[in-house]
Amino acid sequence: MNWLQRLFAGPPRPGGSTSDVERESRAWIVEHRRCGHRSNVWEMGGIRYKAHGTKWSLLRCKGCGKLGWMKIHRPR
Repeated sequence: MNWLQRLFAGPPRPGGSTSDVERESRAWIVEHRRCGHRSNVWEMGGIRYKAHGTKWSLLRCKGCGKLGWMKIHRPR
């Protein structure tokens, strides 16, 4: 976890349960249209909490290493 994730997720919970922020961020998918690599927002170091809709962001792909527009969406 990076410092921003630690700030929003709060202190570790007993029993290793995850916070609502982490759980919801893991449900959002970041997809690179060019190479097809998919990851969740939490693994990319981001937070997506109480959000809706589709978002496009310029990010570096962990799959191919190229800078490109990533589609951030929540599968139904």
